[in-house]
Amino acid sequence: MTAKKKLAQKRLTLLQLAEKPRNVSEACHHHDVFRNQFYEYERGFPGKGLLGLMNHAPILKTFPNETPSEVKKRLSNFSLIIPPWSPCTCQ
Repeated sequence: MTAKKKLAQKRLTLLQLAEKPRNVSEACHHHDVFRNQFYEYERGFPGKGLLGLMNHAPILKTFPNETPSEVKKRLSNFSLIIPPWSPCTCQ
């Protein structure tokens, strides 16, 4: 079993422990987990199962620092008009 799967299994055990006495605080204390983390696990499990309990890197939906396409086109056209000023000066 990989480390990610072991961690997901531990989180599943936490969810199951909180389900029996319905005491989230006690279950979190027993597993040394904050309540807000518990509720994140609880939200992730129903839809995705064990995969929802694994750690995943966040995926950005937008790229705020990306140059707008219009600016890219203008720069490309400008570099064709004046080649010495283009980024590639390997002549």
